[in-house]
Amino acid sequence: MKNFLVSLFVTLLLLTGCGREEGAGTPAELSAFIEELKANGVDGSVLIRPPFNEDMDYVAEYAIAKYASTRIISLFRFKDAAKAEANLQESLKNDKLSGQARNGKFVMVATFFPADEEAVDKIKALFLAQKFD
Repeated sequence: MKNFLVSLFVTLLLLTGCGREEGAGTPAELSAFIEELKANGVDGSVLIRPPFNEDMDYVAEYAIAKYASTRIISLFRFKDAAKAEANLQESLKNDKLSGQARNGKFVMVATFFPADEEAVDKIKALFLAQKFD
C-alpha cells in the first residue's frame, strides 16, 4: 500500500510539474540511455529530482519537448534490484502509468496523455535493451 501511495504521489507531481529540482546534472549512468532516446527521435529534457522514499537514490524525469500533450518518462533508481522489482509491481497497479519495466536497479514508467501505446512500447524496448552501470 505504501508503494502504491508513493506511485500515486509521483504521478500527481509529474502531471502538475511540482517537485524540487536537484542541482545535479544527468547522472553518468543515464547519459547513454538519454542519448539512445534522442538518436531514436525521442527529444526531451532531463530533470533530476530527489527520491520519494528511502528505497530510491533519485528520480530522473525526461519530458518529451516536441509534444504539446503530457509525455513524461520517469526513471527511478533504486538501492537494489529487489526494491526496484517491488516498486515495479506496485506501479503496474496504477492505471495512469504505462510501459512500466525494470532493468536492474532502474524502473521506468511513462505518463502519456493522450495514450500512445506504440511510442511507449518503442521507449520501453530501448530501456530494456540498455546496459546500465
